[in-house]
Amino acid sequence: MRIVFDTWQFVRVMVRLEQTRDRDAARRALWAAWAADWRKVDRELERLRKEDFTRFADAMMAQEVIFDPVDAATARAVARLAREVAGELDRAQQGGDPAARQDLAFERAGLADLAERFEGLARAASARRASDRPASTRRRGRPDPD
Repeated sequence: MRIVFDTWQFVRVMVRLEQTRDRDAARRALWAAWAADWRKVDRELERLRKEDFTRFADAMMAQEVIFDPVDAATARAVARLAREVAGELDRAQQGGDPAARQDLAFERAGLADLAERFEGLARAASARRASDRPASTRRRGRPDPD
């Protein structure tokens, strides 16, 4: 399956992964698979931020990061990370000025949508795998018909 992030979503998810990569095996595996790509994107964004903020903003908001192929376990792990960040943004929205709350609400909604999309892709991939298994006509505890 193919998964697509807006660049800002990828940044949010990868920052969270970088902070929590040693928490479990799924995060360690995802970090091992994506760390080099993350570093490349991060370096380019940092360069743009310093040299041309307009291009930086465009890269963050109007460009995508795509991984293909990705298995269902990876899509689920990314969805969990996106939900964690969305939860942090929910907590950060408490208090603060209205403009900041509006920005956080946009990001929170975008990450929640991302998580739902990736969870749906993972479910669909798992269902396809299950339907590819050969069906058995044998009943448990009974001999095969002759």
